[in-house]
Amino acid sequence: MERGAFMGRELREGPDAILRTLREAAEEVRAAASLLEGLEGAMGFVVGSGTSFHASLFLQHLLTKHTNLRVAAVPASEFAEWRPRGRYFVIGFSQSGESSDVIEAFRAAKAAGAKTVAITNTPGSTLARMADAAVVTRAGREEAVTATKTFDAQLAASLMLAYALAGRGWGEVEAAADAARKALGAEGSVRGLAERLAGAEHAFCLGRGVGYPIALEAALKLKEAAMVHAEGFAVREFLHGPLQLVGESTPVFAYAASAEGFEASRKALERVAGYKAPLVAVGPGARQFSEAAVETPDVGGDANAIPLAKVAQLLAYHLSLARGLDPDRPSKLTKVVKY
Repeated sequence: MERGAFMGRELREGPDAILRTLREAAEEVRAAASLLEGLEGAMGFVVGSGTSFHASLFLQHLLTKHTNLRVAAVPASEFAEWRPRGRYFVIGFSQSGESSDVIEAFRAAKAAGAKTVAITNTPGSTLARMADAAVVTRAGREEAVTATKTFDAQLAASLMLAYALAGRGWGEVEAAADAARKALGAEGSVRGLAERLAGAEHAFCLGRGVGYPIALEAALKLKEAAMVHAEGFAVREFLHGPLQLVGESTPVFAYAASAEGFEASRKALERVAGYKAPLVAVGPGARQFSEAAVETPDVGGDANAIPLAKVAQLLAYHLSLARGLDPDRPSKLTKVVKY
């Protein structure tokens, strides 16, 4: 089997996974929203590990922005140290539904009488059975260790849940699936970028707004698939120390969900470019900010995170291949962490 066969196929299946989740998980999302509507006033935690934690940050952003729920995203492994004494609830992400850290967080929550909502890609999993409400994403089986289409479906489920609570429709989610499909059309230019940057050993991924969790996920994908030491930061936080590490051999990938997001980041990005770091801008209007750019369609809202994620996945995939690696077989990782 050719290198990266699973990751390459699965990242291209992302738009279909989003549409299936939109069609088939609608009632599950509405049931979860109904449960959460009765919990206004309680503190909420959104937990996950790795890629699922980045989905947690995305959902935190959406719920804080669009609803009256008060939530904080916490790595599942840290939940026991962060939970309050009072009334609270937990939303947990796990593509397998078997991640030990997320299951332990749910056990602690259940023991305290807290309500729980699971978002998982595996029906009948431990997490789905434990939860008071479960949303099962419809990504289908994912073989690659590096999660791609399951992350796309987690983002879609997050948008559906937040918008259901806010009384908004889901047309933006469907538009984002189409935008992700169009982002795949940039694969040739992404491959060219990856081939030019194949010698990089260190990289930074910067994001703003909903681009911030995508930047964190992009950095994780570069580590997992391409063996590049990559770190993710909010754009302006990068100026508070990490900028010291920038040079001509350290690519910087900037993710913004709108032209306005890039404009708000202009001074920081100009500072980065001033040190001659290879700057790659990803998002709507990206070409105004860097010659090396991947434009994504603008669907007009937070759902722009979905095509950004698709480009991040493509970059990690092609950089892995350009470095002579197999993104399907990271030597130290497993699909599910159970210890």
